[in-house]
Amino acid sequence: MNEQFSDDIIVNILSFLPHKEVARMRVVCKRWHALTSEHHFLCTSFSRNTTGHSIAGFFLSDHLYSKFSYVPLGQSIAGNSSHQTTVPDLSFIPTTPAVDRDQIYVTASCNGLLVCGRPNTSVVYKSTWYVCNPLTKKFIEIAVPEGITHFLYLAYDPSKSQHYKIMALGNYDIHVYSSQTRSWRVALHFDESEYPLRGLHCYHSVFWNGSLVWVVQNHLVRYVVDEDEHQAVQMMPMPQTPEGWMCAYVGESGGHLQMVGFTEDERLAGVMDVLEMQEGSSEWSTLYRVDLRRVVELYPSIRRTEREYPYIGLRYGFGRGRMIERLALWPMHVVRGSGERGRGGMMLFSIPGKIMCYHTDSRKFSIVYGKPVAPEPGTYQFHWYHFSPYSPSLFAV
Repeated sequence: MNEQFSDDIIVNILSFLPHKEVARMRVVCKRWHALTSEHHFLCTSFSRNTTGHSIAGFFLSDHLYSKFSYVPLGQSIAGNSSHQTTVPDLSFIPTTPAVDRDQIYVTASCNGLLVCGRPNTSVVYKSTWYVCNPLTKKFIEIAVPEGITHFLYLAYDPSKSQHYKIMALGNYDIHVYSSQTRSWRVALHFDESEYPLRGLHCYHSVFWNGSLVWVVQNHLVRYVVDEDEHQAVQMMPMPQTPEGWMCAYVGESGGHLQMVGFTEDERLAGVMDVLEMQEGSSEWSTLYRVDLRRVVELYPSIRRTEREYPYIGLRYGFGRGRMIERLALWPMHVVRGSGERGRGGMMLFSIPGKIMCYHTDSRKFSIVYGKPVAPEPGTYQFHWYHFSPYSPSLFAV
């Protein structure tokens, strides 16, 4: 019966299946494996499987890069237990005598691909790097050049190309790895005085509209990923905001760029705005106004009094630096809902020892990840630095 249908009919039918089911269909016969590996099929399947919510779960790596956790969000997003909540298995990534199989961390994710590393215990600050697809269990090892940071950024758009790129920062350079050439190149070099990423808010970035976007000194900076031309790092337009407004997060969902920010008073109250920029636009609009004051009431311990400059206090004595009030609550990811107004959206945020989900329509929240014991005051709290959203993709590395 397989021979009775044309390739186009088979591709059209299979493209409606969930990605995990398509992965199973690949082993039926050589013909189906070949058809589901073509870029045309990957593009069609990708577009049909990313309607609505585009996150199946997220990876969390701890601050020592010694292990990771995966948290499925099927029930939290879909509201029913039948939604796919399979935990990705990374045990197929190889190990060596110098690398512990239980030690792995995910540093980047993009449309179903992951960049992950295993620390090499025989070499200080040295890791073995891989790009992998948990769904297809395909991987390749990446040799990282000397002198770059241990943060790698992934750029992959299956609707435009079957190839991906990896970006790395180091020594005032931007290094780019291409899966097409399997090699690195120095895409941009800056003088120390002209380095545009000085004051990087954190090493978190997002791939959107063909660019990597970072928060740098309360502004957004983008690097256009283009293998054929050397593109400059560009400042992005910012919205009109009140004095003292802080940009706390940048991310992508539903094809749009989202930014979360607040004033100091709003931050202390647990109120924040989610702004959005659509592809092809340079204007920001308000997507959600998030009010988490109820969370602050239920978890009063997240309100902290801390020294403004803790490192100065440690170096010169605890008499230096004024004491200020802070709220240990931070945005980690925005999941855009459907339609122009993003109905049915949600936001993930962290408080010490927990990650919570806030539904923008019902304004209800729930704990999606929580440690049995809250961390001690002063320990690492903002897990969004090491937060990697994930959705399965059929692309084979």
